[in-house]
Amino acid sequence: MALSEYRFRALLPDKSAEERRFFNYFYSFTIPMMSGWLDHRMWNCLALQMCQSEPAVCHAVIALGALQEVSETAAVPVIAEDMSNRTQRFALVQYTRSIGYLVSRMRSGSNDPHVKSTVLLCCLLFIAFELIRGNFGRAVTHLQNGLRVLGTRKLNYHTLYQTHPAFEQDIDRSLAAAMVHLDLQSAHFGLSETHTPLDLATLAVDQVTRPDPTIMEFNCIQDACFARDRTLHQIVTFVNFCETLSAAELAANYAVLLKEQQKQQVQLASFAQGLRHFEQKMLDLTALRSKDLQSLDLLRMHHTGVSLIIDVCLIKDPGVIRDMYSERFSEVVDLAEKITAGVQDRAREAGPRPTLMMETAVIGPLYYIIQKCGNKEIAKRALRALEEWPHREGMWDSVQAAEMAREAMEVYEGNGS
Repeated sequence: MALSEYRFRALLPDKSAEERRFFNYFYSFTIPMMSGWLDHRMWNCLALQMCQSEPAVCHAVIALGALQEVSETAAVPVIAEDMSNRTQRFALVQYTRSIGYLVSRMRSGSNDPHVKSTVLLCCLLFIAFELIRGNFGRAVTHLQNGLRVLGTRKLNYHTLYQTHPAFEQDIDRSLAAAMVHLDLQSAHFGLSETHTPLDLATLAVDQVTRPDPTIMEFNCIQDACFARDRTLHQIVTFVNFCETLSAAELAANYAVLLKEQQKQQVQLASFAQGLRHFEQKMLDLTALRSKDLQSLDLLRMHHTGVSLIIDVCLIKDPGVIRDMYSERFSEVVDLAEKITAGVQDRAREAGPRPTLMMETAVIGPLYYIIQKCGNKEIAKRALRALEEWPHREGMWDSVQAAEMAREAMEVYEGNGS
């Protein structure tokens, strides 16, 4: 019997051998996979600690570990429901038990400060479980329930220049930030619980009263990720608003929109500077781990892509975007290809490529490039990068994104771009 088996028997003395096996799978494979490029306290520490005291969390972990094994065996991010499959049945039983324990916990511990953390962690595990099963709607329901428990209010657009919305919560930051990050992803599908549509009146008033973007300083990779998400919350709101305006409306309100665009550009420049200073500081103190270098590559790719999104958001003519920005679209694809190649290299050394991650990585940026670049060759490269690595990044599914992207490719084929 392996040492790890003794360890998990000691941790989970009341669980069956099968339950301990899938708990071990979650610990050994699912956590590193979901963490992706980052070391998340939520998964590395909090989840395992709570498993010993919260049955709802423990059974949710076992359920996800079992379902993840099915997904990895099939090498697909989404599995078809098959109740003749013993492991799928086992996972569903564990999932149902977790929900039952969670309902009881919520009824009996309304004054317990730990209840909120238990509910939120279960919601995150339930979201991952339903995404693997292909039940996007149920995953969104769990996300929305979690945000209500978290107490996240509708975002105040101008305060996003100063603070991450999760930091207003009296709860573990990594747990709150993970929930808010998934809500940010859902904003791309029009399903955010916290984003309020922007309007010209809000922009005009805020430009008089709102403080300028802050200078960004990072002490760890997680700080940079928090800053990225805070910035993205604002940019998604602004860009989505610009997309709703006609060319005539853009022209009529160009001064207000341009001023806001310039503030976003200053904010992104501050992010890039903070990232450079952090990297240099880390290099001066110690050698960076390969995982840290990969995280920095990912954040640089996000900065490059989001800067491009902001720079083109006031341009309505696709031909102008194609002619002026093709080189920059190509640069984002270059960076994404480097990241996916790194995933391939690690898979050759340490096992299969991850199929489930909860952090935004390459799917969203590549999909946006295909939709927006107007260049057939660049779009083909981006599509190929999507197709080569079937996986999930939270609410994003690379297989589904590639299918939708092919429709945009048909437009390029039709107009000869």
